[in-house]
Amino acid sequence: MFTFKKYIFLFTLTIFLVFYSSHLFSLAAQIDYPLIVADDTGISVTIESEPQRIISAAPNNTEILFALGLGDKVVGVTNYDNYPEEVNLIEKIGEMSPLNLEKIVALKPDLILTFAIFQLKEIERLRELGFKVLDIEPVTLEDTLERMKMIARVCGIPKQGEIIVGGLLQRVEIIKTKVAQIDSSRRPKIFIGGTHEIIYTPGANTLFDELISLAGGENIARVFSGWIKINPELVAEKAPDIIIVPVGVMNPGDQSRIKEDISKRPGWSNIPAIKNQKIFIVNEDLFYRPGPRLVDGLEKLYEIFYQ
Repeated sequence: MFTFKKYIFLFTLTIFLVFYSSHLFSLAAQIDYPLIVADDTGISVTIESEPQRIISAAPNNTEILFALGLGDKVVGVTNYDNYPEEVNLIEKIGEMSPLNLEKIVALKPDLILTFAIFQLKEIERLRELGFKVLDIEPVTLEDTLERMKMIARVCGIPKQGEIIVGGLLQRVEIIKTKVAQIDSSRRPKIFIGGTHEIIYTPGANTLFDELISLAGGENIARVFSGWIKINPELVAEKAPDIIIVPVGVMNPGDQSRIKEDISKRPGWSNIPAIKNQKIFIVNEDLFYRPGPRLVDGLEKLYEIFYQ
């Protein structure tokens, strides 16, 4: 018997299906190919059709592809790719530099995402061979999010890219709003260091420095530009409130001994960060790789500084 309750159920179901279908249609809005985009080498690249076989020649590009839901199209990654776990099932193309051109050619990609600072010569050769190469080399958080939207557009999912990047921007704005309410006198002085005898730390114009500032900290090395070798005596003089040690492939170390080794560094015993045991070990990938997890890094820094 067709009851009023059944009518309401069917009506509600119909409305839901119409709304859901229209939502899926909007997400799947197609790009009019061919599409011309300028990459970070300044070259205009013509994408003839939606890419189906993508090689990522840098871990940050791989993370961007997976964040956009394009992981099933990735057919090759480098030996340094370690996130997400699914990358362990993807064919390895070898080192980031020099690129293994023979391996790349064998995988028959219709799009290759590169990182020119390590791969400029190989990029030129791949283009000579007729491959579509898009260089992704952002230098700021804003650049990174814009490149995510560009990759989404190139791969035919512009709406999905806008939604995902919009979610990341909302998280950034939450941190910005919190930091804006903190008086500058309360903002901690930060040093990014390690246990090696020679210490390299990020100065101005680095992603790490940008994230420190956004999270409400003051980088003691900001008077310098880029990654620099810092004098241990200068660190003692600047007296940071917090010391952060990134660890990973670029900066391996025994985490159980890192705090002890830093605490015993000659001349550092009076540094507030050491006196108060404010030494924090973090995953370097959240700060070195210009990808979606930079926002995770930003949130982690805010947590260290204020929570």
